[in-house]
Amino acid sequence: MRLGSRALLVGAAACAVAFVVLLALAYLSAEARAVDGAALEGFVGLQRPAVDRITGLLQSFGDPVPVVLVAAVLAGVAAAQRRPRVALLVLALVAITSVSSQLLKALLAYPRSEAELAGAGVADAAFPSGHATAAMSLAIALVVAMPARLRPAAALAGLLITLGVSYSAVVQGGHFPSDIVGGHLLATGVALVLLSGLRAAEARYPEAARGSAPSDVVRRIVEGASAIGLMAALATAALGIAAVGVVVLAFRTSDLVGYAQAHTAFGAVAVVLALSAITLLCGLAVAAGRRG
Repeated sequence: MRLGSRALLVGAAACAVAFVVLLALAYLSAEARAVDGAALEGFVGLQRPAVDRITGLLQSFGDPVPVVLVAAVLAGVAAAQRRPRVALLVLALVAITSVSSQLLKALLAYPRSEAELAGAGVADAAFPSGHATAAMSLAIALVVAMPARLRPAAALAGLLITLGVSYSAVVQGGHFPSDIVGGHLLATGVALVLLSGLRAAEARYPEAARGSAPSDVVRRIVEGASAIGLMAALATAALGIAAVGVVVLAFRTSDLVGYAQAHTAFGAVAVVLALSAITLLCGLAVAAGRRG
């Protein structure tokens, strides 16, 4: 399925509305703040030296330098396929979401005492999470930049990276779960607006036909390299998440059930975070359609 420009803007508007509703709940609803804080406490309770090392590494994938490098590579992949507009979209997406997440954090700074009760160090300027925004932006960039046949693998790799960075940011005690979902919504909303602009440009100014044989050779080489890179990204993200699970189980095997019962909000919110990333990323992949 390939949605039109207006439908994509409707999706972006829905993300904006969800962002505002989430913000109001996270800041103004005592019940929602209590759940947010209880879930944060459950995540922070998983901290161990080994866990901290792995989650710190996973979270670093959302740092500025890795994000810029990956965005540049993905833009190059799109350009090598003779899709210059998609290359520009990738660069614009990462630039806009990186800047807007930091501006929004400063503008929306608000004290939340639940962080202290959870034993975490969440700053007032934390909504939306910059790391979660960056991770989701890269996941979306992976989907739109990769050749059509690699998009399922790209979506899975992007999902694992997003979950690894998102969960790690909460386990490290730097963000509430609501900050993470806010980042997911911000990245998806911006991506839908940019895709809408791409659709409009394609309709009004169609790109030239594909190039000659030499460009096809380059394209095949790029596709092969992209497939190898995707497999490496999948393996890295999967191993990182699995390593955290193994370490947590090793330290909490004896009281795992008791811990889960004592932190019911943690389990429920962990599922919500996963569903947030899965729903938004899969929806974006469907909206992107078969072509750029």
